[in-house]
Amino acid sequence: MNSTISQVGDNLKRLRLSIAFFFGLAGLSFSSWAVRTPFIQEKLQLTKIDWGFLLLCPVFSSFMATLMSSFLISRFGSHRITPVAAYLVLIAISLIGFAPSVIFLAGAFIMFGLGMGLIDISMNDQAAALEKLYQRSIMSSFHGVFSVGAMLGALFGGFVARYHMIPGHHLLIVSLFLIVGVLFNQQHLLKNIDSLPVDVEEVKTPLFVVPKGKLWVLGFVAAAAVFVEGAMADWSALFLENMKATESVAALGLAFFTGTMALGRLFGDRWVDYIGRIKAIQLGGLCSALGLLIALFSHSPVVAIIGFTFAGIGISIIFPCLLTLSDRVKPKGVTSSAAIASVAMMGYVMMLFGPPMIGFLAHIVGLHLSFIALLVSSIAVALLVGHSKP
Repeated sequence: MNSTISQVGDNLKRLRLSIAFFFGLAGLSFSSWAVRTPFIQEKLQLTKIDWGFLLLCPVFSSFMATLMSSFLISRFGSHRITPVAAYLVLIAISLIGFAPSVIFLAGAFIMFGLGMGLIDISMNDQAAALEKLYQRSIMSSFHGVFSVGAMLGALFGGFVARYHMIPGHHLLIVSLFLIVGVLFNQQHLLKNIDSLPVDVEEVKTPLFVVPKGKLWVLGFVAAAAVFVEGAMADWSALFLENMKATESVAALGLAFFTGTMALGRLFGDRWVDYIGRIKAIQLGGLCSALGLLIALFSHSPVVAIIGFTFAGIGISIIFPCLLTLSDRVKPKGVTSSAAIASVAMMGYVMMLFGPPMIGFLAHIVGLHLSFIALLVSSIAVALLVGHSKP
């Protein structure tokens, strides 16, 4: 670790900016192609069912990359994996934009998922290591940068779509711009993160990583939090439309939820430092539960949106805090990247199955009542996380 500390010196802010760049890149890359979905669907004449099956490609490949990420990071270092994964993501979004067929698009989606799965773990490994050197909470701000990147990508995508720029040209411009950023920032990442003097046999990393010890608790909390986050992103607008809200008002619900999430992550670190990570997660879960309770018992879309705002504030800092905690409570012989990957993996599982579960529940009891599952998950976050104390 001495080489890591000497690398830092007076460059702490430079390191933080470079790591933050990769978080922003991930968010901007994702939203840039996602906002062009209607054009791509129409170009390839895809039905909603076709598109739904295609979206399984990046989800599954991202999940597999997450499972393997710790092994790759232990072999090559997150300072090498992060830029390689970034290049993979940027090449993939260019291919998505120019995709001439469904098979080509599926391949581009698989490449995108592999890159995103790798960069998600490697950049969080970098962030967790830098947070140790800062000796205070900074993880939430990185995830806030991801949200800001996603917002900027969506805004720019909407702007160029208004002027009828085809996705291929749009995404190529985004890729080239970000590649320049990768070239500039890849030299300013932390090296030798796991270079502490330990027994070699103790830090052998398996090809596929699973949680151990208290990481299981954090994994279940991550799954519950991601369930709320993913389901709100996919179903909140329809929830409001079922309350007779107009399309524009329904869109505001998601905007307020994601907007408050971004703000919570950007400015949540001071709050985390003040009360501690466990209490911050507990209060976040309760705040999310309160917001969902307001939405469930409201008869007005405006009141429901207020509830969604509370839910966004509450859920915002939970996942970043869990990633930091995973590094703090990891069992002996488990590397930081393995701990982070094992917790993130359980979040990915719920990202895959969570939104369809709401759809299944909605088919049985109606969409409004299906949101009770999100309320229960928020309460579970608050109750479970206390069992992960170091």
